[in-house]
Amino acid sequence: MVTNICLLLEALSVIFCLNCLYGEKFKLDIETTSFLAIDMIFMTAINYYELPKIYTMIIYPAIALYCGIKFGFKLGEIIINVILCIIMVGAIQMIVTLPSYFLLDIQIFSEYKLLFINCIAFIIVLCLIPRLRINNVVAYLRNRERTLIISISICLLIAAFCIIAYKQLIQVELSQTILLFTCVVFILGLTGQLNQYKIKSKEIETELKVHKLYSDSFQSLIDTIRLKQHEFDNHISTIYSQHYMYDTYEALVNEQMNYCEQIMKENRFNKLLTKGNPVIISFLYGKLIEIDKKGINVTYKVSVEDLDIGIPIHKIVEILGNLLKNAVEAIEKTDNANELFILMIEYQNTLEIEVRNESPYIDPNNISTFFTKGYSEKGEGRGLGLYNVQNICNEYELQIYPENKEINGKNWLSFKITNKPPDAYT
Repeated sequence: MVTNICLLLEALSVIFCLNCLYGEKFKLDIETTSFLAIDMIFMTAINYYELPKIYTMIIYPAIALYCGIKFGFKLGEIIINVILCIIMVGAIQMIVTLPSYFLLDIQIFSEYKLLFINCIAFIIVLCLIPRLRINNVVAYLRNRERTLIISISICLLIAAFCIIAYKQLIQVELSQTILLFTCVVFILGLTGQLNQYKIKSKEIETELKVHKLYSDSFQSLIDTIRLKQHEFDNHISTIYSQHYMYDTYEALVNEQMNYCEQIMKENRFNKLLTKGNPVIISFLYGKLIEIDKKGINVTYKVSVEDLDIGIPIHKIVEILGNLLKNAVEAIEKTDNANELFILMIEYQNTLEIEVRNESPYIDPNNISTFFTKGYSEKGEGRGLGLYNVQNICNEYELQIYPENKEINGKNWLSFKITNKPPDAYT
């Protein structure tokens, strides 16, 4: 009877600790009652009916199952909480037991002494655990980077222990060899995951910065357009009143045509702001204004939405920036070249980007050299733009098609990038 009470107190300590880890209040509901019944049945069978001790391991999956049923099947959270619970309850029991072992020199514990120890441990769990707010520890450990670092540290400690044990033992034990080998495998695997996680985290951080930068810019552009609404009203009033200034219908039409063309020219990039991904739209709007100031005639066709195609937005911005920079520099060093065309279309999870500029015909065999690192006709330390574009394309399985195109009797150098597989064009 006394042993059963000890087992019940230990099970209650585990349940109470788990509830604290999940930030929930202890309730003696059907899930909790069922777990306590299962725990008592197995532990009683082990203690009284000589069931092999190995069956105590069943309790740990039972604890995990209880957590899943009561708090939700989130595997990472379950693993962390079960491990922390076992460590905390075991540590409290050990702290309560040690004074009796060392100070009172008790070597063998009777049933009533074990009952006393479990009662004290249960009282500590009830009084201390809620005050510690251990659910904050769980939230801290949910960070994948911290979890990986802690896991690597534990594996390193175990590996170090095994190596020290090797030096102290004359005979090498198979169990220690297996443990050391397992730790080394885990260290290598966890280190690789940690590096991948850091790379991914850096990409996400960059993505958020880019989103914030260009989303703010996009909102600023929208606000600017709204502020220009009164200018639009002024333009309409001017056009409407021009008939007072001219005596002939032909002169009026010509003046109105010239006036409207000038307005349209000054606002020809505003159509970009109607819809689309704010990061891409604001980037392109700024670039088109910048290119236009160089005296280059830009035409464009842009139709994008969310760009949820598995490619980070900042990588798309990097591709566009490099292609546009390369095209502008090519135009500036080519006589009688003043045209630049931009195409960016998103449809059915497919993205197509094309930047082409007027250019002398280039031998297709020589175009591939443009992607060589350091290749440039613009001086030392250049030639990284298209090289970076190709690296991004390789990383995200994008296809890049450089070619000469003859349009309206002129040769254009075109760079088209798409996430379509190559066989989609055959």
